[in-house]
Amino acid sequence: MTKDDPSTARPRAIERHIRSVYEQMPKSERALADRVLEYPNEVLLHSATELAAIAGASKAAVSRFVKRLGFSDFREMQREFRQAQTTGDPIFLTASPEAGRGTLAAHLENDVACLRQTIEAIDSAAVEEVARRIISARRVVCLGYRNSYFFASYMRRQLVLVRPDVALVPGAGQMLMEEIGALGPDDLLFAFGVRRRAAKLGPAMRMMHERGVPIAYVTDRRAVTTLRHATWAFPCQVRGMSLFDSYVGVISLTNFICTRVHDLVGTEGRARLRMVEEALDQLGELDPDN
Repeated sequence: MTKDDPSTARPRAIERHIRSVYEQMPKSERALADRVLEYPNEVLLHSATELAAIAGASKAAVSRFVKRLGFSDFREMQREFRQAQTTGDPIFLTASPEAGRGTLAAHLENDVACLRQTIEAIDSAAVEEVARRIISARRVVCLGYRNSYFFASYMRRQLVLVRPDVALVPGAGQMLMEEIGALGPDDLLFAFGVRRRAAKLGPAMRMMHERGVPIAYVTDRRAVTTLRHATWAFPCQVRGMSLFDSYVGVISLTNFICTRVHDLVGTEGRARLRMVEEALDQLGELDPDN
């Protein structure tokens, strides 16, 4: 499998290639193929000798397996798998239960690292600018797809307590441009785009940017093209322990921005919050005993 092979352009190309030659493999190589397809991350965690032992094959079988896939050696195959892993494809982030990462303590250590790396890299001046823009904007629209939709919903949920005209898009069954097509320079688009990003996000951000709409963008450190359309960008560390990314940094940053808005919003925002709380109490929507 060479760099010029178009099949390598997509992260699942290696998996498809292994399956395409699976029937041609002898039993020893199939044992390796089965293990690699089940836990592809082990290609990066182990040497060729170690991988052979785990799969119950010989080191010679690993060499033949590597050559059959078109790689010159095991290191070249590892580089290809590492590139696939950086896309965030969960298949290539899956480790076996024996990898020793399934403890709560390891989970805590990873999340703390993600949180620290996220916050330490954030430009506090940009956070302040965005918080003030949220207050002054005619309308704030929170945009997110897939996992990012949850973060957009969370932000909208906090902001409606202190200011009016905060929307969440895309709405169920709605066309995105029918909801944000009228945005202009006096508004704010707050976009969330953690990997793996929906294909619609980039074009929507580009269109809004070209129309002069300010865009605050919370994303991950692998974002490239979408960053070009953001007025303010906040790349977060989201590396998880296995197939699921860690979003503690994203949530913490979002929480801080909303808190800062509350701190800056003044008496009008606090009066709105008081009104909302009184209405909740009058309707009995919250359980005071629980």
